Amino acid sequence: MPSTTPSSAPLGPGQDRAEITSRKVVGLPEHLDPADASLPVWTERYLDLAVRGVRSAEVTAKISRHLERFGAWITGGLGHDRLSAVTPREVRAWRDHLAAAGNIGRDGTPAPMAPTTVNNHLAHLSALFTWITAHAPAGLLRHGDPTKKVAPLPLPAPQPCALAAAQVRTVKNIVDRIETFHELKGSR
Repeated sequence: MPSTTPSSAPLGPGQDRAEITSRKVVGLPEHLDPADASLPVWTERYLDLAVRGVRSAEVTAKISRHLERFGAWITGGLGHDRLSAVTPREVRAWRDHLAAAGNIGRDGTPAPMAPTTVNNHLAHLSALFTWITAHAPAGLLRHGDPTKKVAPLPLPAPQPCALAAAQVRTVKNIVDRIETFHELKGSR
């Protein structure tokens, strides 16, 4: 009688290898519908299989919100949510849109997002497309990962910060009160 190991066990309908080998990990079915190229469907799969339960609830909500923004922007701009239509040009346009008018101010008018926030959005989108590239059937992303050719926004140089005269006096007064500091120098 041949032994059936988890890797050689036949798959039942709707069952995939990850469910058989480990009950904690739920993977993608081996045979996906080729017409299933919807960005929201793949985003939800990514969130379910790679983010929820791995990241904290706050981080999961943030990633979900960023990916929903991209999905809504793509659907509004292209008129559909087909994953294969996302190209580096659309990702760059989204990045530039966020930098110019990605926030909604309290008065309801569009406001720019900070470069670090825009780059955070791009990082989450890049993680999604990296995951899709690894798990998608061949041909779904015909042109490869569209986020790999999009550079993040440059961050402004940090501004030097000097102490005010009153702060310098405070530091000197504190140093004068430290006895071991003067013992090392040999003078007051």
